[in-house]
Amino acid sequence: MKHNILSLFTVIAFLALFGSCKDFLTTGPTNNIPSDMVNTLEDAKRVVNGLYSRMKWEDYYGANMMAMGENRADDLRPRIETSGYVAIYQYNFSPDINHYSGFWTRIYSILLNANSLLEIIDNFPANSQGEIDLRNDIKGQAYAVRGLCHFDLARLYGFPYLMDNGASLGAVLATEVIPQGEARARASVKETYDVAINDLNESLNLLLKARNHGHFNYWAAKALLSRVYLYKGDYDNAFKHADEILTTVGSTYSLVPNEDYISSWSRQDCSEMLLELLITIPSNINDNYGVGAYFYGLTQEPGTMVGGYLLPTAAWCSLIDEDPDDVRNGLLHISPASGDRWLRKFAGNSVTPPNYGLHNPVILRLSEVYLIASEAALMKSAPDQGKANLYLDAIRKRANPNVPTVTATVNEVLKERRKELGGEGHRFFDLARLGRLIDRTAPDNVLPPTSSHYLVVDPWDKVNYYKVVLPLHYVQLSVNPLGEQNPGY
Repeated sequence: MKHNILSLFTVIAFLALFGSCKDFLTTGPTNNIPSDMVNTLEDAKRVVNGLYSRMKWEDYYGANMMAMGENRADDLRPRIETSGYVAIYQYNFSPDINHYSGFWTRIYSILLNANSLLEIIDNFPANSQGEIDLRNDIKGQAYAVRGLCHFDLARLYGFPYLMDNGASLGAVLATEVIPQGEARARASVKETYDVAINDLNESLNLLLKARNHGHFNYWAAKALLSRVYLYKGDYDNAFKHADEILTTVGSTYSLVPNEDYISSWSRQDCSEMLLELLITIPSNINDNYGVGAYFYGLTQEPGTMVGGYLLPTAAWCSLIDEDPDDVRNGLLHISPASGDRWLRKFAGNSVTPPNYGLHNPVILRLSEVYLIASEAALMKSAPDQGKANLYLDAIRKRANPNVPTVTATVNEVLKERRKELGGEGHRFFDLARLGRLIDRTAPDNVLPPTSSHYLVVDPWDKVNYYKVVLPLHYVQLSVNPLGEQNPGY
């Protein structure tokens, strides 16, 4: 699918030119921001806004990152066998196919801009405490975005950390502006995680704590850091950061109450939204292809169907149906056009009539922090069953205030993550990070017999199921003599 080109500030348009050149595919950032184009804090604000703008396109958080987290697991399936998401569902990845190699190019284009900004921002004058705070905040956002990008590269192109303690191939590290044409080898997953963790910790020293809609602030960076630690299996630190958020965030963020839960998905910047990317009509993102349009048909008249590529599986619908009084039942909608059940979570940003293409991609919510804290409380070196119960029940009882209190287990937390975070890009990565089998043998799967090998997937078996990680496209390898393909491809 094609998007209209974003109308960005001149400096961002200039930087984007470097993101598409052949040399850029080698490793990552290759050019500096011209000093005569960015030399004030207002210029720096525009550059940092451009980082988020580049993240919200279809080939990253605008659609495909969500699909990689959901469509390779057991909760979503393609509606039709001719959509692009069948390739993801079937693990039909190849170095010769360009469908999903866009992650590498997109992410490194963002790293180019972040590193170029970090290289020069300390030179910008700041003549008051307010300007110093602003400069630090912009710098902190660049570090946080850089940390997120490295984490995502590790998740997409590297095997799960706990499988081999991060020994497998990860990203080409981009912690500086890399000279144009310079080839660099891939680091390990562990080294990639180390960069993400260091950048996020650095961002915490710089970011402001006030809400900053559509941007990283202190709390969003801390939430992402707790997620990275959870994936790494460093449960002590995962719990530390998640628990600190939940006990000190005060009135800045709070869980959406039960009675507002469904309607909150049609609002921007709800009370628990830590980080979402802003999709608005003036942004010129093609409103037929925003993240919501992949879940819900754009035309719902009986007998017609436009858009809507992914359906909840029968297994996931059965899980939600276990409790008829669970408020999240309201997110599954029966289409009058097809009779299928659709995920109506991404319902559009309060526009009339609803436009499911104009929904902000969700990156971090407070609900996830509760579930990170619960799981980590169980797994840390000194388990805390009381905190695990408390944080798990906060999400369960928000969904249905009448459910009985439960004793938290890892399986109970994973079940609740499946219910609460469905469609947001977590399920595959949850199963993969823990080495759980991914079972798609339900009768509504759409895998043809030739792909039956991937009906049940062991994400820690890198010999038989090597396609749980993406390949590097052959162009990326051809221009980088130090590059190394993932095993099996």
